[in-house]
Amino acid sequence: LVFAAAFAFGSFCLARYPSRPLSASGGTHPLRALRFVREDKLFRRTLVCWMLMGFANLMMIPMRVEYLANPKYGLALSVGEIAFLTGVIPNVARLVLSPIWGWLFDRMNFFVLRLTLNLGFAIGIAAFFTSADVTGLVVGAVVFGISNAGGDVAWSLWVTKFAPAEQVADYMSVHTSFTGLRGVLAPLVAFHVVKQLSIGMLGWISVGLILASVLLLVPEIKYGRFGRRGGALVEEVSE
Repeated sequence: LVFAAAFAFGSFCLARYPSRPLSASGGTHPLRALRFVREDKLFRRTLVCWMLMGFANLMMIPMRVEYLANPKYGLALSVGEIAFLTGVIPNVARLVLSPIWGWLFDRMNFFVLRLTLNLGFAIGIAAFFTSADVTGLVVGAVVFGISNAGGDVAWSLWVTKFAPAEQVADYMSVHTSFTGLRGVLAPLVAFHVVKQLSIGMLGWISVGLILASVLLLVPEIKYGRFGRRGGALVEEVSE
């Protein structure tokens, strides 16, 4: 009931946002926006980097509970301890750091920002899944929360920096589509792989995928200076 009330209040707030309908472009085919993956090299390379990092991160999110709860990994923590390490600590860090990442988003080279976040996710995964003591688990949870705060901002807004203004929604639809694809596949892959390999090894594989995305991002840093400040798609209103 509390969650339902929170969503209802969020819906009320969202309904009060000034906005305007998006301009129709490029026909009505539901997959038409995928053409930008072929036409825009920077967009394509960024999506590849995001897929590597996102797939690795999404593999390990459900593994956090598995690692802490399953007795075969030697921890078998209580429900409260698991909730604290997977929910409370990361989300407190996320809450506190979100405004800072929002401020940095419009002031840093985007690809340097993304590279920094990817390294944070890699460190958070390595610290969490190679630790059997509380200190390492807490450090991993905090770093994950900090990186997640920046990831929220970057994931939601990065297309506004590089997409043509009239095609922001099209670019975002492609980005969201690939996010959904890895969101469905990554947990399934993780649970199949962990039957054959240790969860620590799976963690290192994820770290490797993230580091690969970092290496792919390095050549893109020079393009970051061309990113523009994000602009809201709203209409002017007066009370």
